[in-house]
Amino acid sequence: MKLNIANLHGVTAALLLSAITAAANEITFDIGASSGVKQNVSAPFNLLNGISLQGQTISINFVFGPGHFGRLFTASDSSLTAGLSLQTNWSGSPGFLDGTGYLFDQQGQQIIPLQPPQLLGSADNNGLMFAALFPLQTAGLKVPRDFAGIHFDLTLPDTPSALITTGSSFDLFFSDNNPSARFGIGPGIPRDIVPEGTATVLLFSIGLAGIAVGRVYFAGRVT
Repeated sequence: MKLNIANLHGVTAALLLSAITAAANEITFDIGASSGVKQNVSAPFNLLNGISLQGQTISINFVFGPGHFGRLFTASDSSLTAGLSLQTNWSGSPGFLDGTGYLFDQQGQQIIPLQPPQLLGSADNNGLMFAALFPLQTAGLKVPRDFAGIHFDLTLPDTPSALITTGSSFDLFFSDNNPSARFGIGPGIPRDIVPEGTATVLLFSIGLAGIAVGRVYFAGRVT
C-alpha cells in the first residue's frame, strides 16, 4: 500500500493513518526543501502520530518535491547522515528502531535503488527513537551523484503502551561538522563542488607546475 499524505491534514490524515497495521506500509513524505547548496536540512512531520509500537514494519520515502532532486558533490564527505527521529510519549527507553535504508532515483512511479540496502544506526533516549543512514560509508556510490530521495524500511520496537507523538523529524546533515562539506538540492545548483582543501592543493600544484615550465623556458633562452 502506498500513501502520499504529506499535504493532507486533520480528519482525512487521521483516517489514513489509522489504516496502518502490522503489514508493511509505504508512505511518501515531501520534505519541502528549497533549492540551493546546503549543509543540513530538517523537516518536522507528524504523519506517524498516534501509531503504537507493536513491532510492525513501515516503509517511508523522503523526497524533495516536484521538480527537485538531491545532489551529492565531491565535497559531500562520508559523514553524510540521513536521520529519522521519532518522538513517543514514553518517559524512558521505548526501544530501538531496526531496519535498512538507501538512496534512490525515480522514473515516474518506479523507485530505482542507487545502492544495496544499508543497515541503520539506532539509538533511543527519553522517549525519542533515532535511526541513521550513512549512504556514503559504503563502496560503489560515486560522486557527483543525483538522487530523488531516501528510503527507510523500519521495524518498530514492541512497546505497545508507547505511541508516536508530535516532535518527529527527518534530517539530512554532516555528523562530523566539516565546514566545507556540502550537498545540493536542485535545480539551479553546481554540477560539482570539491572540498576547499582539495581546491587549494590543486591551485598550488598548478602554480608550481607553471613556475617549473617557466624556469625550463627561460633556461633554454640563456646564452
